[in-house]
This record gives sequence, C-alpha cells and structure tokens, in this order.
Amino acid sequence: MCSELKVLDFILFADDTNLFFLHKNVEIIKQTLNQELPKLSDWCDANKLSINLKKSNFMIFKPTQKRKKREINIDINNCNIERVKETMFLGTILDEILSWKPHISNMSCKIAKSVGILYKASFCLPTSSLCTLYYSLIDPYLVYCVSIWGSTYSSNLNSTILKLQKKFIRIVSKSAYDAHTELFFKQLKILKFYDIFRFQAWKVMFLFKKGRLPTIFNDLFLPRGHIHSYNTRNANSFYIFPCRTNIRRFANRFQVPKVFNSLNSEIRHSTNISLFKSKLRLFLLNW
Repeated sequence: MCSELKVLDFILFADDTNLFFLHKNVEIIKQTLNQELPKLSDWCDANKLSINLKKSNFMIFKPTQKRKKREINIDINNCNIERVKETMFLGTILDEILSWKPHISNMSCKIAKSVGILYKASFCLPTSSLCTLYYSLIDPYLVYCVSIWGSTYSSNLNSTILKLQKKFIRIVSKSAYDAHTELFFKQLKILKFYDIFRFQAWKVMFLFKKGRLPTIFNDLFLPRGHIHSYNTRNANSFYIFPCRTNIRRFANRFQVPKVFNSLNSEIRHSTNISLFKSKLRLFLLNW
C-alpha cells in the first residue's frame, strides 16, 4: 500500500484497512505508531483518499495476566484514536486477550433467534425441511472461522453454542427438553460443534499439504520430515510447536496440527479434497 510504512503490516479487505505492529514494549508501540500513522495520512492525501478517523480505533493484544491497563495515546492529524477492548475483524469479533467471548456471545444471540424460528416452524414443516433451515440459518455461524475461535476454553462453548445446537436437535426430534442428543445427531447426520471444529481444522491441514492455501500460510505449519531426514514413524505428521501459555495453546499453529495428527492415515492420504471431505464426514458421524 504505502512503501514508506515498512514496519507495519497491512491487511486490506474492500474499504477496510487493518494495520498490525508487533512489540513487547508498549512505549515503543506508541512511539512507532505516532511516527508512522502521519505518513499513512500523507500518503492517503497524496492519492486523494481519506481516513475516517471517527471509525478508526486501536487495540493492544495482551496476556490475560496483564490486567493493568496502561494509558497510551495514538494521534493522526491531532485527532486522538480511540482504544477499544474488542473490534470486528472480517466477520469475527477480536478481543484484547483473544478469549473469543465477545464473538461467541454475539454469535449465540444470532443463533438463539434462529432456533426460535425453527421451533415455530417445527409445527408445520417435516424434518428434512427443518434440517435445510438449520444449514441455512445456524450452520454458517458455526462453520465460519471455527478453526480460529473453536479451540477456546470449553466453558465458553458448552453453555452457549453447544447448548443451542442440542436445543435444535431436540426440537427436530420432538424429544424432551433434557433428552440425550447423541443418537439424534447421528440420525439427522448433523455434526456436533466439536466435530465441526475438527472437520474444518483437518480440511485446512489437507489443503496445506496439497499447497492450496495462500502463501502466508507457508511458514505457519511444519512437517516433521522437514526437521530431519530420518525415516521415523511420525515423519508424515506435523511438528507441534511448544507453547507456554493458553493463548498460544489455543492458536491455530498449535491446535490445527495437533488435531490433524490424530486423524487416521487412510483419510489423510486421500487424493482430492472432495474425497477427503466425504470420508471425513462419514468418519465423524460414526465416531
């Protein structure tokens, strides 16, 4: 975008621009941004573009343990940029400690409305039509970016997403409010939430192995065969990077290879993505 801003990373989507800067020292973050952002403003002016400063904000990602909030002022053209604890990024809500609670809460509200619609529709529609509505109204929320946020604490998911999904299953099966749903998931051929996470994580790794992901993912995962040349029994699996904190343990770089390594070799060595997905879905439904 702007060749002068070499220390900042850009992610552009339509008319949204996101800038990222990595450093452990908050003062250096403040100093760097206050030096670089005026350059961005000058570049926009020179190219007849404008920055909507009222909609602009910034967030500092930090570990959960660092609860003390340090004041930091970021300015563009003498206009102070608001600091926020959470923000929308490509359809997901990021929070400063990456707990994904705001995203899960927002998504749960939307899913709850759809479950209410499905409950009313269950009195006049057959099971097949209700399942179609499920895949139209609920499933997209569960699938979108689930390999990113689906590995968070189970306590964040069990009382919200999983509870709502089970509620839908009971509505379709006309069962009691406290009935076990394990059998109904299999009968309706609907994946449980944690299986949806596994499905999407395994698909990401399969596409990575086939070289069909964007180049930015090239250094994200590391096959064990690239570490050494020995023909070990785990040579075809992926290296699990060490992690010390839960933020890193829940990250894609740790969770996705870990999940993929647990998949049996017959499915992993599928020749194409369509065959891989059909085998994987059958495997998860019968798990």
